[in-house]
Amino acid sequence: MNRLITVKLITALFVVFGNSLVFAQTFKIATIAPEGSSWMSDMKRGAEVIEKQTDGRVKFKFYGGGVQGNDKQVQRKMRTGQLQGGAFTSGAMNMFQRDADLFSMPMVFNSIEEVHYVREKMDSVIRERLEQAGYVNFGFAGAGFAYMMSNKPLQTLGELKGQKVWIPEGDPVGFAALRALGIAPVVMPVTDVMTGLQTDLLDSVTVPPVGAVVFQWHTRLKYITDLPVAYVYAAMLIDKKAFSKMSAEDQKITRDVLEGIYRKFDRYGVTDNEEALQALLESGLEMVSPSPSDVREWRGIVNDSNRRLAKDGKFDEALLNQMQALIKGYRDGSAARSR
Repeated sequence: MNRLITVKLITALFVVFGNSLVFAQTFKIATIAPEGSSWMSDMKRGAEVIEKQTDGRVKFKFYGGGVQGNDKQVQRKMRTGQLQGGAFTSGAMNMFQRDADLFSMPMVFNSIEEVHYVREKMDSVIRERLEQAGYVNFGFAGAGFAYMMSNKPLQTLGELKGQKVWIPEGDPVGFAALRALGIAPVVMPVTDVMTGLQTDLLDSVTVPPVGAVVFQWHTRLKYITDLPVAYVYAAMLIDKKAFSKMSAEDQKITRDVLEGIYRKFDRYGVTDNEEALQALLESGLEMVSPSPSDVREWRGIVNDSNRRLAKDGKFDEALLNQMQALIKGYRDGSAARSR
């Protein structure tokens, strides 16, 4: 009888205090963003707001500077439950859902205005596909365009060939594009790029100016090719099973706070990237410009490569068609422009 009373008492306590006892959770999140960076500062402030609004039931712990390893290692740790999430840039998000890097395909966009137009129409599609794949996300933070930066001026296809060009791990589209251009890319994780530049394993990278500044890669480079190669963006992905352990109320609070932070990142990312580009030029890097005919040649080769990958099932060809139709409509003026 005493045992029955004890069981009933414990059951009653869980009913009354279930939220605080069962759903208290700490999310361990990995990122390559350095400690002290604006990303880390904003995320930590957001975590404080979430913890306060959930009465301590939801907490976040961030591991910055790549201390948890490269993207593949973080993904493995998410699968085993050592981590619940990570912040990833485009070029790596295809590990979680094959279409998640669609907007970062090389040589697709001519201007940031085209990007904005396409994202207005298609962000929700990519976000939903990530959710269906099992990863909660809070929107995309655009960082603007990546540019080729090198130790020698790169203005023609001939000058590109023979270069030791970095490509991040897990970027099949970028890898195929370089191979199509006749370049043998050097694959390594972001965390090894500085070492690669210092030891001459690399002599060219494609990176947003803000990334070159944050990681100090610009100190090992001399030239910037004036051609927007690829649009770069980032997202924080959390394992949906872990996220679903929270109450519906706590999930909503967490989504609301983090989506607000990512809207802020997205709003200021392009401006920050443009300011970083100007800072690089002022620090001594020289801008060189390929000829329009060379640009047309590069775009044609890379677009053919993108199309082949789509037909091979590397990503959804229907989405590629939708994106290209939107870009065409924007360029020829047949689409309504809301931004």
